[in-house]
Amino acid sequence: MAEFVILRDSMAYNIILGRKTINDVGAIISTKLLVMKFITDNRSVGSIKGELETAVACDNAGLSLKKKSKEVLGVFLADLDARVDDNPRPEPEGDLEKFRVGDTEEKFTFINRNLLHELKEPLVEMIRANGDLFAWTPADMPGIDPHLMSHHLAIKPKARPVAQRRRRMSQKRAEEVARQTASLLEAAFIRELDYSTWLSNIVLVKKHNGRWRMCINYSDLNKACPKDCYPLPNIDALVDAAAGYRYLSFMDA
Repeated sequence: MAEFVILRDSMAYNIILGRKTINDVGAIISTKLLVMKFITDNRSVGSIKGELETAVACDNAGLSLKKKSKEVLGVFLADLDARVDDNPRPEPEGDLEKFRVGDTEEKFTFINRNLLHELKEPLVEMIRANGDLFAWTPADMPGIDPHLMSHHLAIKPKARPVAQRRRRMSQKRAEEVARQTASLLEAAFIRELDYSTWLSNIVLVKKHNGRWRMCINYSDLNKACPKDCYPLPNIDALVDAAAGYRYLSFMDA
């Protein structure tokens, strides 16, 4: 037996199973093949198969319904994206207190000033004891060896490469781009390519603290890639990990 939350509204999906329910029924899900296999009452293997066309059509129908009417009260996957500009950004609760994590003053983080003492002190000690896990510069995040795992874009076969027209920027912004690019090269996050079929402009976006965030205008490349039908592959793990706890840290996300 499993408990479900019923929403009386239009949704992009008919049912969402959590990790606990999936584990209880001994199910294994292949999102690529749209198949779920599980153990039946007579100890045989049962299968539930889906259709890719139906799944994509259902997802598109839910998203198109949101676009047609801004007054609709449904909950859609797009509403869960904190990057949408018209949604309020999540903010920590209460006053923040800065404390040093590493061996220099530049290596610091924040904690709620109003936390209970018996909770605050062990949390600070735990963070400082694991200070080597924090990445202070891009060089501290070497990532995964490409020989072990690599990600490739699934570009549509009939898509034509697009070379965007060069966007000029001021001298100050150009120096910031050069500085951030040098740090990425030092960390081996990127590499120089002399001949590329796709060319995208660099765009600098002002952050809340006044610094610049270097972004890439991948709008043309995104149009040439098939839509991902599973935009939140780890949301169930995040929700399950936060369930039952009184406090939620921003580091949990």
